[in-house]
Amino acid sequence: MKRFLAPPPQGWEEFRLTRQWARDERGGARSLRSPQQRDRDRILYSSALQRLSYITQVTAPEAGHSFHNRLGHSLKVAQVGRRNVERLRTLAENGEIAGKGVEAVLAVDPDAVEAACLAHDLGHPPFGHIAEEELCACVKEHVQDGFEGNAQSFRIVTRLAVRNDRPGLDLTRETLDSMLKYPWKHWAKPPRKGDERREKWGYYEDDVDAFKFARELWPAEVKKSLPEKSLGAEIMDWADDLTYAVHDVDDFYRAGLIPLERLRNPDDAELKRLATRLEELRDADAARFPDFEIEHLVETVREILSRDGPSEPYTHTKSARADLRELGSELITRYLEAFHVDEGEGDGKAELEIDDDARREVMALKLLVRVYVIHRPSLAVVQHGQRRVIGELFKCYFAASDPEDPQHLLPPGTREQLSNADGSGDARARAVADLIAGLTETAAVQIHDRLCGWGDSTALDATALIG
Repeated sequence: MKRFLAPPPQGWEEFRLTRQWARDERGGARSLRSPQQRDRDRILYSSALQRLSYITQVTAPEAGHSFHNRLGHSLKVAQVGRRNVERLRTLAENGEIAGKGVEAVLAVDPDAVEAACLAHDLGHPPFGHIAEEELCACVKEHVQDGFEGNAQSFRIVTRLAVRNDRPGLDLTRETLDSMLKYPWKHWAKPPRKGDERREKWGYYEDDVDAFKFARELWPAEVKKSLPEKSLGAEIMDWADDLTYAVHDVDDFYRAGLIPLERLRNPDDAELKRLATRLEELRDADAARFPDFEIEHLVETVREILSRDGPSEPYTHTKSARADLRELGSELITRYLEAFHVDEGEGDGKAELEIDDDARREVMALKLLVRVYVIHRPSLAVVQHGQRRVIGELFKCYFAASDPEDPQHLLPPGTREQLSNADGSGDARARAVADLIAGLTETAAVQIHDRLCGWGDSTALDATALIG
């Protein structure tokens, strides 16, 4: 699959000199770090990133199994994203990338991409995507653009995170732009049928000034067209996809939930069972199902595993662990090398291409997790409860956000946020969403139980101060 990249904001030499912004003009202590290195360090030390160690990727560790959480995932996305930038730069220096592709690659700062990768999941609420859907539905009763995890991540680094007296983490434009996987606002009516803007967006209307700041580097001719992702954002997006696909399959093969050893055998009935379950998944939600034929996805899974996959169930031995690590390494290397940047065909733009085979393989691996884990009935029961926790927390906190409410249920940080707002339902809903999205999963359950009178608590309970 090919797509054209927007050109760097200026010639790349000039661009490299203009990436620093107002912060550098205010003076202060001399630092040997670049602005993009400071961005990375500020995100790494933020409490928003620390919180992700208590946010599950798919399901929480249980029965002795250790699964990736959002923090572990984000750290690996950052490593993969940075390595891809460094790989592309090496190719450019060796003359293996041509023309405008060289300019596009050399205009990307590896620290900015690493920072964006670290920050890409900061807005993920407790309990994963099921909570994201519930929180969006609750907020949309008051605010049209609802709740979206990517937009929340952007809001955190530009507004909510605390470093000094300025809003957010005071990041460079380049890092912010590399975070914009979906560089558009919420579209109630997307201009094209099937447009992904129906499901995802990168910023809220409240945060339009921060979005404009991040995109000010782009030339006017780019701004006039539909927003284009920067190369940094493309690298972050691909790192996110391939990391999720490879490491979650690793997790759930080890847990005995994904039978990789059976899916490599063309005569095994498990391949037919996989095809049936993929058909059920497509029929249940055709709009979100990838644009691949079922038989192609099933054959892709078999090809991947026949080439590199295990031949028996996971045995928890040293050799089995080594084999699985080798599989993960081979797949990540393969998918990184599938990411190409080069000269466009006569239009003056660089061109990004990700091999169709690699895209299909990554999608097939992600679907294994959906089929064998996310859509398990046992997890559906858990998710029903999690959705209820989020919905009831929103209802209770929104009522408490009324200026006339005497209960003082909101933590001090949220009360301060509301004191600086206009008191409208929009502002109250957004503040409550900020509060809930910033909770850990343990805190969300504990606060819900306290509010419902289901658990022991005292007047000194610090849980009530979380926010």
